Amino acid sequence: MGVKKKKEMQVAVLTICHQDLETLKSFADVEGKNLASLLLRCVQLTDGVSQIHYVKQIVPLLEKVDENGMCDPTIQSCLDILAGIYLSLSLKNPLKKVLASSLNSLPEFFLPEAVHRFTSRLQEELNTTDLYSYRKVIDNISSCMENFNLGRAGVNNLLKNVLHFLQKSLIEIVEENRKCAGNHIIQTQLMNDLLVGIRVSMMLVQKVQDFQGNLWKASNSPMWQNMCGLLSIFTKFLSDDDLLQTVQSTSGLAIILFIKTMFHPSEKIPHLISSVLLHSVDCTSVPEWFMSSCRSLCCGNVSGSAVLFLCQGTLAMLDWQNGSMGRSGEALLLDTAHVLFTLSSQIKEPTLEMFLSRIMASWTNSAIQVLESSSPSLRDSLNGNSSIVGRLLEYVYTHWEHPLDALRHQTKIMFKNLLQMHRLTVEGAVLVPDPFFVKLTESLLRLEWHIKGKYMCLGCLVECIGIEHILAIDKTIPSQILEVMGDQSLVPYASDLLETMFKNHKSHLKSQTAESSWIDQWHETWVSPLLFILCEGNLDQKSYVIDYYLPKLLSYSPESLQYMVKILQTSIDAKTGQEQSFPSLGSCNSRGALGALMACLRIARAHGHLQSATDTWENLVSGARIKQGLIHQHCQVRIDTLGLLCESNRSTEIVSMEEMQWIQFFITYNLNSQSPGVRQQICSLLKKLFCRIQESSQVLYKLEQNKSKHEPEKELTKQHPSVSLQQYKNFMSSICNSLFEALFPGSSYSTRFSALTILGSIAEVFHVPEGRIYTVYQLNHDIDVGRFQALMECFTSTFEDVKMLAFDLLMKLSKTAVHFQDSEKLQGLFQAALALSTSTKPYDCVTASYLLNFLIWQDALPSSLSAYLTQQVACGDGDRPATVVERNTLMVIKCLMENLEEEVYQAENSLLQAAASFPMYGRVHCITGALQKLSLNSLQLVSEWRPVVEKLLLMSYRLSTVVSPVIQSSSPEGLIPMDTDSESASRLQMILNEIQPRDTNDYFNQAKILKEHDSFDMKDLNASVVNIDISTEIKGKEVKTCDVTAQMVLVCCWRSMKEVALLLGTLCQLLPMQPVPESSDGLLTVEQVKEIGDYFKQHLLQSRHRGAFELAYTGFVKLTEVLNRCPNVSLQKLPEQWLWSVLEEIKCSDPSSKLCATRRSAGIPFYIQALLASEPKKGKMDLLKITMKELISLAGPTDDLQSTVPQVHALNILRALFRDTRLGENIIPYVADGAKAAILGFTSPVWAVRNSSTLLFSALITRIFGVKRAKDELSKTNRCGHSPVYHSREMAARALVPFVMIDHIPNTIRTLLATLPSCTDQCFRQNHIHGTLLQVFHLLQAYSDSKHRTNSDFQHELTDITVCTKAKLWLAKRQNPCLVTRAVYIDILFLLTCCLNKSVKDNQPVLESLGFWEEVRGIISGSELITGFPCAFKAPGLPQYLESLTRLTIAAVWAAAAKSGERERDVPISFSQLLESAFPEVRSLTLEALLEKFLSAASGLGEKGLPPLLCNMGEKFLLLAMKENHPECFCKILKILHCMDPGEWLPQTEHCVHLTPKEFLIWTMDVASNERSEIQSVALRLASKVISHLMQTCVENRELIAAELKQWVQLVILSCEDHLPTESRLAVVEVLTSTAPLFLTNPHPILELQDTLALWKCVLTLLQSEEQAVRDAATETVTTAMSQENTCQSTEFAFCQVDASIALALALAVLCDLLQQWNQLAPGLPILLRWLLGDGDDLVVCVESMHQVEEDYLFEKAEVNFWAETLIFVKYLCKHLFCLLSKSGWRLPSPEMLCHLQRMVSEQCRLLSQLFRELPPAAEFVKTVEFTRLRIQEERTLACLKLLAFLEGKEGEDTLVLSVWDSSAEARQLTLPRTEQHVEENLGDWDGGMCGFFLTNLQETC
Repeated sequence: MGVKKKKEMQVAVLTICHQDLETLKSFADVEGKNLASLLLRCVQLTDGVSQIHYVKQIVPLLEKVDENGMCDPTIQSCLDILAGIYLSLSLKNPLKKVLASSLNSLPEFFLPEAVHRFTSRLQEELNTTDLYSYRKVIDNISSCMENFNLGRAGVNNLLKNVLHFLQKSLIEIVEENRKCAGNHIIQTQLMNDLLVGIRVSMMLVQKVQDFQGNLWKASNSPMWQNMCGLLSIFTKFLSDDDLLQTVQSTSGLAIILFIKTMFHPSEKIPHLISSVLLHSVDCTSVPEWFMSSCRSLCCGNVSGSAVLFLCQGTLAMLDWQNGSMGRSGEALLLDTAHVLFTLSSQIKEPTLEMFLSRIMASWTNSAIQVLESSSPSLRDSLNGNSSIVGRLLEYVYTHWEHPLDALRHQTKIMFKNLLQMHRLTVEGAVLVPDPFFVKLTESLLRLEWHIKGKYMCLGCLVECIGIEHILAIDKTIPSQILEVMGDQSLVPYASDLLETMFKNHKSHLKSQTAESSWIDQWHETWVSPLLFILCEGNLDQKSYVIDYYLPKLLSYSPESLQYMVKILQTSIDAKTGQEQSFPSLGSCNSRGALGALMACLRIARAHGHLQSATDTWENLVSGARIKQGLIHQHCQVRIDTLGLLCESNRSTEIVSMEEMQWIQFFITYNLNSQSPGVRQQICSLLKKLFCRIQESSQVLYKLEQNKSKHEPEKELTKQHPSVSLQQYKNFMSSICNSLFEALFPGSSYSTRFSALTILGSIAEVFHVPEGRIYTVYQLNHDIDVGRFQALMECFTSTFEDVKMLAFDLLMKLSKTAVHFQDSEKLQGLFQAALALSTSTKPYDCVTASYLLNFLIWQDALPSSLSAYLTQQVACGDGDRPATVVERNTLMVIKCLMENLEEEVYQAENSLLQAAASFPMYGRVHCITGALQKLSLNSLQLVSEWRPVVEKLLLMSYRLSTVVSPVIQSSSPEGLIPMDTDSESASRLQMILNEIQPRDTNDYFNQAKILKEHDSFDMKDLNASVVNIDISTEIKGKEVKTCDVTAQMVLVCCWRSMKEVALLLGTLCQLLPMQPVPESSDGLLTVEQVKEIGDYFKQHLLQSRHRGAFELAYTGFVKLTEVLNRCPNVSLQKLPEQWLWSVLEEIKCSDPSSKLCATRRSAGIPFYIQALLASEPKKGKMDLLKITMKELISLAGPTDDLQSTVPQVHALNILRALFRDTRLGENIIPYVADGAKAAILGFTSPVWAVRNSSTLLFSALITRIFGVKRAKDELSKTNRCGHSPVYHSREMAARALVPFVMIDHIPNTIRTLLATLPSCTDQCFRQNHIHGTLLQVFHLLQAYSDSKHRTNSDFQHELTDITVCTKAKLWLAKRQNPCLVTRAVYIDILFLLTCCLNKSVKDNQPVLESLGFWEEVRGIISGSELITGFPCAFKAPGLPQYLESLTRLTIAAVWAAAAKSGERERDVPISFSQLLESAFPEVRSLTLEALLEKFLSAASGLGEKGLPPLLCNMGEKFLLLAMKENHPECFCKILKILHCMDPGEWLPQTEHCVHLTPKEFLIWTMDVASNERSEIQSVALRLASKVISHLMQTCVENRELIAAELKQWVQLVILSCEDHLPTESRLAVVEVLTSTAPLFLTNPHPILELQDTLALWKCVLTLLQSEEQAVRDAATETVTTAMSQENTCQSTEFAFCQVDASIALALALAVLCDLLQQWNQLAPGLPILLRWLLGDGDDLVVCVESMHQVEEDYLFEKAEVNFWAETLIFVKYLCKHLFCLLSKSGWRLPSPEMLCHLQRMVSEQCRLLSQLFRELPPAAEFVKTVEFTRLRIQEERTLACLKLLAFLEGKEGEDTLVLSVWDSSAEARQLTLPRTEQHVEENLGDWDGGMCGFFLTNLQETC
């Protein structure tokens, strides 16, 4: 049985010197029993783990020796050697710890000798002079002090020497670090050595006993002098900014520790340290040794960072517990706090900010320790109301949303400690009424929930005072927190807070209540809001609550699952009952109770809260529910249901038979998911299932092997293990059948991606590693020719993901290409790959790359390629796989290079011909692809590779030279060296000379004049090209003509540059380098690397085309990363040299410079980005600091307009650097200077500077405030409220909103209103008024939209605002001549009406009591709506004013109607008058308001139904419909008529508009046929409603409007076409859904059968739409159709929300059932067979595409389908027809009809056979589109043949063929072995064999 192997411990082998080895040999006894023999055997082993066992035997052996053995020279020598061994081992070697542990148990009488030997060996170590060996000695000193008695004794004996060594080593290491400046690798190593040295020095002081006394403190003592020397060194380190900050911070710790150890008396230590921190040291009162060692701290200017690290040392190194330092310690604590507060306002560098936050958190910890036994004065200084705590809270509030996670964590620690500090100061008092806690709680709850720090602080507060007091303030807090969980950025904080709260609440309730009733209260508080969100919340809320909150709740309270399931099951049952009455199931975005149930069960099972799967299916959820979840319309419900089946907390839990059946059912309908995230989850969950199967199969196999007769008490399975194993095998085989069938011709990208990913998981999980005896399933056993070919055809996909997955899967299979393909076929594949590598379609070269790599790794290359290798390296069959792959890769690359060399030569003569016929980038791409798959660090054929690499580099440069003139031209996108007349050609020649004066290509030297329709012939080209070996190229016989376009030239050039850049980057990244020229183990020399770097520099700095330099940047990044890791110092310093060079070039650049100053400086920012981003982040980032300083200096304003080019470059580079996330927090310190440069740049007179400044400012805003997360998010711009530019005022008003707190908005609004002029003012500016009003409007809107306000406060504030508004009411009247400001003021009035009407329902209307409506009626009465406008009146803002006034008028009409009992009283204008207005703006808004009321009444959502005011208006709307000429208004009128009951207005048409109902129907259909999309859609809906009404009201109408019915059907059919807008197709879906019971599923069909089936075909077409909205809507049609009384038994999913993938199958099932009900199978069958065969146009397209002359359209991809799969429809239709025809009781179609169909199918078969024979070899690759079309048509034809054969009763041999389509039987019988190969594989290749097989039978019948 295969068991997972534990990870073996890696132990380095211990070794000894030759002299010690000889010593052991000389002392070893013959019997091998003494210590020397033991050690000798140990050191001779080559396995470190085995040596550990020998080391453990040392002490037991010595324990057998008596005290006399101490004088034994053997033992003495062995102890000496053991000491040497210990010191030679590395610090992390486990042998070192084992040896120390063993020697700690030495018998006591051996200790003196052992200590002596160890001391002498340690002295030898301390005498070392090799600086790079110092680290090993320091590590040994450290290890001696860690639980090693001999080591500690040795260090004690040599303490003076150890201190001296540490002092010497630290000095020398620092000096060496300065010498190695620029060598990042060495400097990093030295910094680590320095850090360890400081830490070991501190360890000595803390652990060595000698430092506890005072003997060593004599000034002449060597130890004292060494200690002073070390203290002096640490002081220098503290102030040395060239060192890492970790070294400086550790030095700060060491300084305080040494002062604490050396200073006497200790009582004065706090005062001394306090004076150092406060820069107040009295130099006359401190000891001389302190002044000499720490002079810079006493007298010098100490930097802020140094003081900060001293504070850290103070808090970490001094003893704060139990008040041991007394009052002076308390004073030091307070002084440290003040110093930290001062530093917090000064420090801006991110790393120092991080240090500061940690130190401040440490200060609060120290304060808690002191407060536990402190003086009353300190308690007063540190209670919650003190200034220190206030400043600490302020620090928390300003940093709790810091971008650094670690810093936010420190603020949490600080806040938690502050609460604890206050508790200690008020110990003994009642906490909850404490004013500090009450005030803190209320202030936190007042904050908006979008503030992340609020959650952290509330969590700490709950832990401190309990949740019950917070819930007493506001019981809705749980619901409020759940509401904000739709925001991803807040979810982690909200879920953590909820967890803290519900845990605290449960503990409180349990402690307060002895009974179990408390759980109901707990459920009501925490679970009920959760269930509400799961059922009714928005999509994001549900997802995040399920992922974050639900697992925590169930983990803490598993018993709540039963409560949740019970509630949700009840809800589902209630909803199902409702759906049976109301078939409309709502939006597809709703998961509903079923989704909530599946999510809860999934989380519960994954976390182990369900006892077993069987119990779950039997007790909690039924199988029917599971199946509904697996095909639910909402994707997340499907995922959760699948997760419920696949996930388990036990990896060996048996997968039940029911689970396997449901998984098979899921896979059938869910492979074609359109969401990448959903596909990823499906594949991940299925992989988990496969792992479970594999793990549990191992357990089952073990049980079977043991042949246990009895079942244990807790047996894994209830049946025999062999049965379960067979079920597993059958299940996996069935799954693979489904997945390979999904790779059918024409399958969508989604289906192929899912199938290949899952197959890859199967191959990975069920592999057979070495040593495993049993695997339940092996994919290799199910691979045959057909499936191998299907995987190969996946290479033709236009999506690289599919190619990659297919390639990876083929590589995992043990069967190779030679098992399935003959040599001729393989030769064709190779030739096809070479042909594709020169295709003008870019995606073809990707296919070529995968094909070549496949042939390389499968060792399936043509034998002719062996000529590319020398005889000496030719390999035989017995070679290792790696050698074979290397040999094949070398051959292919040489072949590609040979062809590329010839093509580059041709391109040098004519780039036009190269672009049109053989673009060279494909060859380079294939070379790069082959290299990337090869392990280039372990090459065997180095001598062969070296010239290849050299030639490859030269050819890359040569190719780049050919194409670079186009890329580096000033306008590469439009450059093409050709034109159609001499004048244009002369102008072109002048341009060419200007942009490329040194070019050598002939097309640049002379512009070509091409005649119109001129083209060149490939025959001429082939004649001019040197003959290429026939084995490497496909020779096309037909003539191919191409016209050259600018895009073709450009794409050829920039893709060539891109591929060259990627090739060079790959070579640098993968190839081993030669450290010296004579070295034989590398392929790239130092000079070649430098040449590559120069190439990138030139290309990035001079290219103009973004596609070219972006990809060059990718390659250059690979190079810089390699250089920074390179041990060669000269290479390591290259990026720094390049950086200085380009900065100098930028500083000196002017308009004549070669550097591109347009196109955002083109590749220059990319070049500098690559150089800076590759700098090691753990270093000092010196390059970044210097570069930013230079760039900010250049980006500043300049008086010299001629020197603006460097400024533009600097601004563009800064923008790129601020956007680069890899620079992280290191770029933050420069944000302020960058913003200053950007803002000053706005003032430049040069447009280029202003433009670059704007782009820089935008990048800075993103860096400061984060990425914009919503489309309607308001930009935080400066205030420009009075700007003369209208748009600026609008932006400023919107921007003001985020800066005003919600609580401050009312006061701000009142202030703004007060600034408005009065009607008596003589001088005012309308721009100022407009800006102020806009700000008032947006603030009021934000205030009305804000949540979690108390209603009374809201009403009071709005009342005050309304009073202020009335004071300036003249601005809304004619006294104000400006229509724009009048409109905004009216908008404010309208907004006030909405807010106050919304807030007051049962109370006295506020607006009426204030006289507001009376004022509004006055505004309306005096407005132009009543008096009218002067003739031809036009004024700015008129449409806006009319719209605002109309909205307010409508609100007034509704308000008056509500007050006066639905009568229009005291209203100066009515709806009828508004509808008669001459202005379409007025009519449109009025119609919109009325439509809203009609829609509300029609949906049943209105409170009182339709207002009486709107009753009996049908006549009015009919008249309006006939005369309305404004499209928008006309559309709304039709919508209103559609909402109204036709019975109310249709009888009035003849009287009102002189049209009978039939004529009105015809008019409506004419509108639907001729108008634009939206009107057409509404008219179609209206016509359908009229038809339904006429059909249902009177049976006689059916005969009268028979012709109109047919016209309507044709209108519906035409509206389904794909080219129409989505709106049109959605309208058809709505029509089909509403008329489904009447026309689609009526037990007594109204329409003729042909028309009924045509409507069903519309449904099927819409279900296959590429638009998801259309598919989802069409699914509603199917749900309605299958939920009728006569169809609900057709399927098991009636009344269920289903996905479109299964809706297609369900629709066909319902249709077939209806045909049987209608007894119309015989006449309907020919129609269905025609559906199966497809339109005749399909084959016509195939024939035309086969014979037309091929034209290359550069950017045209092959046919791509993302959803619709023709053969899936064919499969479902065929399956249901077979099921239907298998039943008895139906009659055959007429013989004439059958013969006609047979002849038609026979002719199609013959044509297909002919077309297949005309295809070239490897047609699936070189003629992919045509090949796929033929394969699809072949499958459709075969399906028809099968059915026709079945109808003729020919069942014998054909039974096997029919079973191919019967997937349902295969799904039902999961335990059966896989069927034999498809009959197609036995009937030959694509030569029409299948068709011929059936033709013989058909000809006999006809």
